[in-house]
Amino acid sequence: MKTFKQIKTMLLLVIATVTGINTAIAADPNWTVNPPDFQYNMTMLAVINIDCAEQLSPSNRIGIFMGNECRGTALTSTVINGKFMASLFVYSNTVNGESLSFKVYDAANDIIYDAHLTVKFQQNASYGTAISPYVVYSKFPCLVNKQALPANNLITPDGDGINDFFAIEDVDSYKDFALTIYNDFGLEVYKISRDYKNNWGATYQDKTLPDGAYYFLFKNETNGKEYKGIINVVNPD
Repeated sequence: MKTFKQIKTMLLLVIATVTGINTAIAADPNWTVNPPDFQYNMTMLAVINIDCAEQLSPSNRIGIFMGNECRGTALTSTVINGKFMASLFVYSNTVNGESLSFKVYDAANDIIYDAHLTVKFQQNASYGTAISPYVVYSKFPCLVNKQALPANNLITPDGDGINDFFAIEDVDSYKDFALTIYNDFGLEVYKISRDYKNNWGATYQDKTLPDGAYYFLFKNETNGKEYKGIINVVNPD
């Protein structure tokens, strides 16, 4: 007779196969990093989003990797305004440019996900804030919920015709809305007063912006209706 643990493992494997999610069954991961081995560091404040749902557990974990080498890890045990965040130091021996990947550990279901995004290391950079943390997603694209703006939350400006621009569903129905996009330091990197045409491709002053989380405000100045959210920019390697 199969034990409960064996049955649980079999069910999780079936779910992963049916849904197509890239997962691995795992115990609490032993991800470690030794800071003295590295010359440079940056910081990140991040939340986990699994299957388009933000996770609310202090026991989940984020790991940041260069290949198979862990460069930073933390539990999502920092709680601010109801959000469960991981506060990470990320390390490198290259001052900038290394492309780092993410893994997330879902403690409740004992599963490790390969997150579907990367970030480039930059000495002394800071990704995410307490108000707008960096979002590590298990899948892309994730359309926001019905109360929010129906738009993609990822731009990969590589010219392949997929997620090259910030695109809003049925954008012509929002002609009276102004769109403003800010970087993590609050600098305005894009603004249009009305009639946005789904044509912002992560550029500022004709240059492609670096990887990171950007924040948008989409507002109708006449009736005051507005949407706020995050756009993750991931440049091709």
